[in-house]
Amino acid sequence: MLNSLKRYSMALFFLAVVIIFMLLGTLGVKEFGDNLFQEANITIKPKGEHVKL
Repeated sequence: MLNSLKRYSMALFFLAVVIIFMLLGTLGVKEFGDNLFQEANITIKPKGEHVKL
């Protein structure tokens, strides 16, 4: 178990870094989009459809 962890430690580290960058990028794009809509004074109201079961 320890040998496997030593062998793949760099790969796991880079995988964690990539996941963190992806999350930060997603949050950044969301924040940027929210700021654009806030400056344009647009309110988005979702139209919900009621599904009868």
